[in-house]
Amino acid sequence: MLVIRDSQIQSFIAKSDDDVLRLVCDAIVKANHGRVAAIRPLRLVSMVQLGIERAKSRGFARAEDIAIFVALMFEISPTFDTHPMISTALDDTNFSVSDRIVQLAERIPDVLWLEAEAGYDEKFWFNDEGK
Repeated sequence: MLVIRDSQIQSFIAKSDDDVLRLVCDAIVKANHGRVAAIRPLRLVSMVQLGIERAKSRGFARAEDIAIFVALMFEISPTFDTHPMISTALDDTNFSVSDRIVQLAERIPDVLWLEAEAGYDEKFWFNDEGK
C-alpha cells in the first residue's frame, strides 16, 4: 500500500516559503479583492508576510491553514485571533492545529465574529504592533 505523508502533500502545495507567500497573496486578492484593490502589490506582499508570521506564531504550518488564517486577518480583523473566544478555540488542544482553524466557522457564533470585526484597525498593517 502506498502511503503519502502530509509533508509530501504539502510539498506539492507549496515547496518553499516563497510558494506559500504567492499562494496566500493570490488567495487574498481573490477572496478580498474589494478590500485590497487599492493596495500596492509590494505593500500587499509585506502585509501577507506579516500575516504568515502571525499564523506561524499560532502554530500553523500547513499552507492551506496559513492561507485561511491570513484571509481571516484581512476579512475580519488583523487581530481577530486576540478575541477571547476565538483565541480559546485556536488554543484548544483537544483538536489538531489544522482542525482548530477549520472549525472556527462552526465554533464561533456570528455575533463574536462581528465583535472581532469591529476591532479592525488598518494601522496594524503599517506599524510595528503587528510584528
